Amino acid sequence: MNEVFLTDLVPIDRDTCVIGAQLPLAHPYFLDQRAPTAHYDALLLTECCRQAGTYVAHTQYGVARDWVFLAASTAIELEHTDILAVGDRPGELTLEVQSRPSFRGGQLRSVRTRLELSIGGERVGAMEGEGRYLTREEYGLLRQGGRSGQVPLSSALTADPTGVQVTPHLVGRRDLRNVLLVDGHSTAEGVAARLWVSGRHATIFDHPLDHYPAMALLEAAAQATSLAVRLDGRADGADVRIVALDADFVRFAEVDADVHITARVTEWPPDDGRRGPAAASVLFRQNGAVLTEVRVRAELHAADRSAAWQAVAA
Repeated sequence: MNEVFLTDLVPIDRDTCVIGAQLPLAHPYFLDQRAPTAHYDALLLTECCRQAGTYVAHTQYGVARDWVFLAASTAIELEHTDILAVGDRPGELTLEVQSRPSFRGGQLRSVRTRLELSIGGERVGAMEGEGRYLTREEYGLLRQGGRSGQVPLSSALTADPTGVQVTPHLVGRRDLRNVLLVDGHSTAEGVAARLWVSGRHATIFDHPLDHYPAMALLEAAAQATSLAVRLDGRADGADVRIVALDADFVRFAEVDADVHITARVTEWPPDDGRRGPAAASVLFRQNGAVLTEVRVRAELHAADRSAAWQAVAA
């Protein structure tokens, strides 16, 4: 149950509700961070919003449990990041959810949702997302497409990397098992890499899927941004904290073909490049076609070298 963060739901009306979530003090994936002080970031709060959207669909709109949700777009932006540090008690996240549903034949078929986010009563940002619901049979026909055989599942992915994994600290991680980029290198415009996820990754693939989920692409975009910032040299060891993600998902990311990632930094802090806002554009391609472009915003924090040294020495 350490992957489920929601605790309760209070309906206001059919399209409005308030949802509570408890943010963990530690997590092997979402809080596996290089920074000496752990913090809640856009990826973890996006996951809470994803869970909230699914919960609302089932409880408020009666979507059958075997229907499939397809993410069309997502955009999250955080503010007041000084209160996002992990404290000595689990963070109490409140999500105020406003949905704009669309029905066909009395069934929910698409929904656009806005979620206002606060922690401990203080607003920390907002997220908007859009997606649609398909029956299991409709989804099967969609995924079969022009294939002559079965669509492969993530359980068939190798447990060992298909290339050289990027060093964890370059993508803001400590645990190599959470690094999603392989064969990363600098380019004239930024960095390039390939996506790799173990089919046994307990969080990304908590059950077999026939494609890389949107959350994996968002995480890979965050890691590619961190890599682009750090390999550029101007950040000089700064901590890269992801505070905004904006993406439209155009195609499925298939698990049986390479996903190529390119990232370029489009905005740097105005002063010394080590503290302030930064932005990047991360492009995903597969078989020559664009899957999505993820627009990422980060805050660069000058590293506390003494704290970092104490963490390493410990």
